[in-house]
Amino acid sequence: MGLNGEYSIGCLVIHGFGGCVDEISPLAARLRAKGYTIVCPRLKGHTGKRSDLKKAGYTDWIASAEQGLLDLLSRCRSVYIIGFSMGGLIAVNLALKYDLAGMVTINTPIYYWDVRRILSNIAYGFTTGDFSVIRRYINSAASFPLPALLNFHRLLNRTKRMVNDVICPVFITQGVDDDTVKTSSADYLFNNVNSPVKRLKLYERSGHLMLWSPAARYVIRDIEGFLQETH
Repeated sequence: MGLNGEYSIGCLVIHGFGGCVDEISPLAARLRAKGYTIVCPRLKGHTGKRSDLKKAGYTDWIASAEQGLLDLLSRCRSVYIIGFSMGGLIAVNLALKYDLAGMVTINTPIYYWDVRRILSNIAYGFTTGDFSVIRRYINSAASFPLPALLNFHRLLNRTKRMVNDVICPVFITQGVDDDTVKTSSADYLFNNVNSPVKRLKLYERSGHLMLWSPAARYVIRDIEGFLQETH
């Protein structure tokens, strides 16, 4: 059957740490409009409340995404996982457990917090009077309880050791001006996955929330191209 029917091609699109499905909604909407079956799970504890995030561990986050993946696998002839930021770490974990058509990572951390860029952004905000970026830093720092941060570190350390075992087709996307994830993260992923088909592309003017940035249309276009070429 076609893309819109049973046995279509599915995409599990996973949001990032402390975030929500809004982070990935432009990509999800585009792929859904193109006929892909889309599932965007909300990771456990990611309700916008600190108390909920504090109670959930990284295994809960993986399980939340896995539930969505099992749904797609039951309905689709092939499935891709697309992970934004921490969602890419979860994607690696699931890629080792299930037979996937491919995996896409978007600004996925191995090395994070580009301090020089953060300081530069803060200085720019004070110079121009545009305090939106500074407010984002303050809000982010206030949103993450310590147990959640520790679980993020556990997930990252666990996943970093697993990257070598990934063999499905992989497309790695990374913003060069991302202040949260260093570009060396993308290099690490590309150099260490053992996929026979792997690609890496860097984007200007994308920041961390790449799918809402000026580069979004190019990122989404390239992800579409990867899906079309590999299924």
